[in-house]
Amino acid sequence: MAKKSRSVARRASRNLRISPDKKYRVLVEIGPHETSRNLGSHQIDHCCMPQPDPDSTGIRRLHGYTSGMMVTALRKAGRKVEVLADANAEGKRLQKLVGKGDRFEGGRLGPPGVGKLI
Repeated sequence: MAKKSRSVARRASRNLRISPDKKYRVLVEIGPHETSRNLGSHQIDHCCMPQPDPDSTGIRRLHGYTSGMMVTALRKAGRKVEVLADANAEGKRLQKLVGKGDRFEGGRLGPPGVGKLI
């Protein structure tokens, strides 16, 4: 089975119907001389998120999480917003990848690396 290219996945996500009560992972375009403070009262959780490098014209994209209501408000304010994924659905999908076993075998094993098991 062939792997989907990122551009196909991004194009499909642009057609998402935005629900005001859901959370989304987004890229918000900001100018070369702007910071996240220029977004004003729009609540975007961008801490601890990998931020893409500016493009050749200096335009940056702020990667973060926000509600559907804020996506609509940002677009009405004239900001270009690219919706990457529904954060709730993405989180549920990724939770399935987390192991269920006890890797320390009930305390009989310690974590690997520097340290002393007492």
